[in-house]
Amino acid sequence: MKNEAGIKGTAEISKREASNRAGPRAPEGLGLRRVSAVESAKKVETSEYQFEVVRNWIVEGRGNFASIIKAIRASSDEEQQAELKRKLPGVMFSGTFAKRSSKELIQHSGLICMDFDYVENPAQVIDNMRFDPHLALAFTSPRGNGVKAVFCIPQDCNHQEAFETVRDYCATMYDLQADESGKDVGRLCFLSVDPDAHYAPDAVPLRVAPKIEVPKPQKAATEGDRIGDRYQASPDIWNRSADLLRSAGWKIGRSGGDQTFCTRPGKERGVSGTLFSDGGFYCFSDNASPLDPSQGYSAFALLATMEHGGDFKETAQALVEEFGEPSSPSISGRDFYGKGGDPFQTDELPSDAPLNERMQAVISKLPKWTSAADIPDDIHKRLLIKYPVLIDGILKQGTKMVLGGGSKTYKTWTLLDLAVSAAGGHTWLGKQVVSTGKKVIYINLEVLDEEFQGRIKDVCQAKGVERPANLHPWSLRGICNDLRVMLAAIKEWCASDEIALIVVDPIYKALGDRDENSAGDMNALMNEVEAICNETGAAVVFGAHFSKGNQAEKSAMDRISGSGVFGRDPDAILTLTPHEEDKCFTVESSLRSFAPMDPFVVELDFPLFKERSDLNAGALRRPGQKITSGQILKLIEQTNGTGITRDEVLEKLEEEGHDVARKTIINRIGMLKKAGKIHDGAMGRIFLSNRSQHVDNQG
Repeated sequence: MKNEAGIKGTAEISKREASNRAGPRAPEGLGLRRVSAVESAKKVETSEYQFEVVRNWIVEGRGNFASIIKAIRASSDEEQQAELKRKLPGVMFSGTFAKRSSKELIQHSGLICMDFDYVENPAQVIDNMRFDPHLALAFTSPRGNGVKAVFCIPQDCNHQEAFETVRDYCATMYDLQADESGKDVGRLCFLSVDPDAHYAPDAVPLRVAPKIEVPKPQKAATEGDRIGDRYQASPDIWNRSADLLRSAGWKIGRSGGDQTFCTRPGKERGVSGTLFSDGGFYCFSDNASPLDPSQGYSAFALLATMEHGGDFKETAQALVEEFGEPSSPSISGRDFYGKGGDPFQTDELPSDAPLNERMQAVISKLPKWTSAADIPDDIHKRLLIKYPVLIDGILKQGTKMVLGGGSKTYKTWTLLDLAVSAAGGHTWLGKQVVSTGKKVIYINLEVLDEEFQGRIKDVCQAKGVERPANLHPWSLRGICNDLRVMLAAIKEWCASDEIALIVVDPIYKALGDRDENSAGDMNALMNEVEAICNETGAAVVFGAHFSKGNQAEKSAMDRISGSGVFGRDPDAILTLTPHEEDKCFTVESSLRSFAPMDPFVVELDFPLFKERSDLNAGALRRPGQKITSGQILKLIEQTNGTGITRDEVLEKLEEEGHDVARKTIINRIGMLKKAGKIHDGAMGRIFLSNRSQHVDNQG
C-alpha cells in the first residue's frame, strides 16, 4: 500500500498547506466534483477524492509518486518507463466507481480526460488551450512528452458521444489527435507532476454533438409523403451529401464506421465537421459559412443550406423532376426537419387551443406599424433624451458594445479605464465619456478580487482622478458563470437606482451552459442583454477574445471568437489588433448609431493607452514579422545626431537577438525615407529628418 499512502499523504499535506495560507480556500465549482483513484495500475480498489485535491497533487508534486515521475523522465528506455508507469497511482476523472471497472460507475463527474501522446512542446500546447472555456485541467504527462486535458461535459450525456465530440473539438481547435481509449468511461489516467498545470474550476460544459436523427420513410425512394422523405431515402444519399461538401471546398477525410470526418475550406487538417452514413452532417466550425457552428443538418437541410440559401420550399421545387411532386406542399420543410417551431404557442393558452385563438393572443402583443408621415419633427431630440450619448461618437446609453482583442491585449485594463471614465466623465481612448452621476457596475469574472481592486486603484492613479464612489466592482470569479443570474440580481438590487454602464468581462465566462459557437445560444444571450438595456437604460459593454489565426487578414467584425452573432448584434464593435510597432494596437470600429470612425492607433503607457496619431492604422502586425520601423528609428535616435549606417543597423539588431535579413532592413529604411522620417547623409549614414519631432512623438 505504498502508493496509497503516498496519495493519502499528499491529500493531508494539501489540506495543511491550504490552512496555513492567508485564509482557508475551499474548492469551488468543478473542484467539488468527486472522482475515483486507485493505488496503481494493478489495483482495483478505489478511493474518492475531490477533483481539486487531485489537481493539487499534480501541481505540488508531493507523495511517493513524484519520485517515480522523476525516474520516468530521466530514463530513455521505453520498457523501463512503462514498468515505472504501472507503479503510479491513477485517477478515473469521469466519475466515482465502486471498483476499477466501467461497469461499476456510481456517479458521472461531468469530466472527461483526453490523452494526447507524443506532443512536440507540451507546455506550449497547454498554453494555447488556457483560454478554452470548456477546459478544466491540463497538465504534462508522466513521460513529459504528452498532454492530459480534462474537459467539462454535461453530466447526463452519453459518455461515448461526449468523447467523440471532445475528440473532434480538439482536432478542430488545436490540431490535436486524442487517444481513442478515452471513450471508456472508466479510463485510468496516471498521476503526473506539473507545477504549471492549467486549472479552471469555472469551466462550462462543451455541448455534445448528437447524431442527426431524421424521420425515415418506410416506402421506396420513389414514394413518400414529401420530397424530403424521398430525397432522404436515396440509396446514394451519402455520396450526394459528400459531393455537396466537396463542391464547397470541404475535404472528406478519414472515416470511422458510421462517421466520416471532414475539414472545412481554407484549413489543411483537423476535424471541422462529421458526415454521417445517412447523409446528415454536423458542423463544428465557426468559419464554414453558410453552415452554422455546433449545428446539425439532415441531408435535405444540408442541400437547402448549401445550394438554396436555406429556402426549403425552393429546394423541394428543385427536386421535383427527380423525386416527383410532394403530396403535402403546405407542410413547412423547416418545421418537418426541426428548423422551426410553432410561433403561436403562448403561456396564456393551452397548446391544444384552436389555432386562431393562439394566433390572436400572440398578434395582440405586437406593436402596430406607423406611418412615415407621423414621424415627429423633433425625433432626433427625442432619441437623445431616451438614449443619451455615453461615449462621444461611439456609444449611447441603453445600447450594447463589444471590445474584442487577442490574448494579452490589455482588454481588462482598457475596460477598467472605460468604467472609471464613465463614473467620473473622463476621456477614454481619446474620446470624451459623458458624466452622468449614475452607477457603473463592473462584473469581473476573470481576475482575483483583490488584484482587481488593485487595478482600479492603479487606473485611477494613472488618470489622476479619485476613486469614484459610483463605480461598483462585482467580482464573481468561481462563484457564478451565468449572465442570466447576474442580470436578475442587478435588476432586483438596482430597481430604484439609475445605471449608466454595465461591463461584463469576459463574456465567455458568463455563458452558463451555452455554447459561444452556437448562433441560437448567442442570440438568446444578446436578447437577455437587450432586455437589461431596455429595463435599466444602461449601456452594456463586454469583453470578447479573438479567434485563432492571422487577424490582419480578417475584417474587424470577423476577428471575435465564437458565433458570428458577436459581429452582428452589438450596436458598437471595437477591436484592439496588434500594430507592427511594439506596444501599439490599431483600434477599429463598426458603429450602428454613429457615423463611421476612421481606425486609429494607441500605444500602451501602462496601465492606460494613449493615442498615436503619427502611426499608420493599417500597418497591422503579421505572423513572422520580426522587426518594425519604430525599432530602426529608435536605433537612429540613440546615436544622438551622429547617424548610423545600414550595416550598423543590421549588426545592432542581431546583437539584440533579432533574426532579420539585410533585405528586410533595406526595405524598412526605404519606407522610412519615403515617409520623410529619415534621410541619407555623408559617408552612407542615416539621420532622422526631424529629430526633435520624433523624440516628442516617442515620449
